[in-house]
Formats: sequence, C-alpha cells, structure tokens
Amino acid sequence: MKPISERIAPPAPQDVRATRKAAGLTQAQAAALVSPAQGKSAYRAWQVYEVEAGQPDHRAIPLPTWELFLLLTGQHPTMKLTKKRALSTSNSEG
Repeated sequence: MKPISERIAPPAPQDVRATRKAAGLTQAQAAALVSPAQGKSAYRAWQVYEVEAGQPDHRAIPLPTWELFLLLTGQHPTMKLTKKRALSTSNSEG
C-alpha cells in the first residue's frame, strides 16, 4: 500500500467544508466521526479545519483524519470501506 501522502492530498479549508456539506453533516457531526472529543470541543476541533488558511484560528486537518473522514463518508477518491466477512470457527479438516 502506498504511503498516505501518495494516496491523498492535503485539502484546502474550502474543500474540507464542501466535503462535510456534501456528506450532509454539521461540524459537530463531522468531528464526532473522527475525533474522541465531544460537545463544544469536538465542534471547535472541526471548525478550525474550515477556517481560511492564513487566519489566526486556522489549523490544517491531519492527513490521517482527513482520509478517515473521506472513507467514512464514502468520498475517498480511490478507496472504500467494506465489511469483513466473519471468519468461520469450525475446522474444515476432518
């Protein structure tokens, strides 16, 4: 598998906002998908990713967080999540 920097590009704040809106999520809902933070801290954690670059409150979304968000919302450009099949516990020998 390729390194994360070859799988996905860092998004601009407007891309983070557009992708969240395309998923039909509020900032708090988006944060809840990818962050253990809850309540106002979760909302604030996501909000700073959508602040325009160069503004004092802007923070770039970490690539692993961005990739997880894209996967969970079905918007990853090259990959998708699938459920694993349950492994059989019975022995086939015999």
